[in-house]
Amino acid sequence: MALIERWRPETHTFHLFIGEVTITLQDVEVLYGLPVDGHPIALPNAIREYMGLQYLEMLQWLTGFQSPDETTLIRASRLQLMPVRQALEAMHADIIDDTSELHIHRYTRLLLLLMFGGVLFPNTSGNLVSLRFLHHLERLDDLHHYSWGVAVLSYLYRQMCRANMGTQRDIAGFLPLLQVKT
Repeated sequence: MALIERWRPETHTFHLFIGEVTITLQDVEVLYGLPVDGHPIALPNAIREYMGLQYLEMLQWLTGFQSPDETTLIRASRLQLMPVRQALEAMHADIIDDTSELHIHRYTRLLLLLMFGGVLFPNTSGNLVSLRFLHHLERLDDLHHYSWGVAVLSYLYRQMCRANMGTQRDIAGFLPLLQVKT
């Protein structure tokens, strides 16, 4: 809360007794290795219209994950993280030296989805991941071409501004940036 009180949404800076401080793209790139140059993280028009069932089909096609409970899908585009974690644990046990490439790719996609929802782009519930990231996971070899650092920093700024304006009580986002920088 102390950081929220010192956040100025107009300038995206913290006003501290030592002066103004902000988190820059260079901080994101140097401290965490997240690329800031490359393709923007954007949602294709075709996917903007997806509803719960379409996301679940895409999720199953890319990861092999099939939720045992339909209620794990929240608000048509978000999934609870706990079933994803449980599926990862079960898949991990099956990985051995001669595991198929398809199994490894599905495991990797599911792990990345967990990382998106639990680390890089967490929400205030702490238990949901947006399935809108799925289209970025179709081609794993292209992931490094995207500017993930820009997306992570802008999401954090957005969350800080929302908390400062009082539209939400808690803050979300990649909070290690705040811990290292301030």
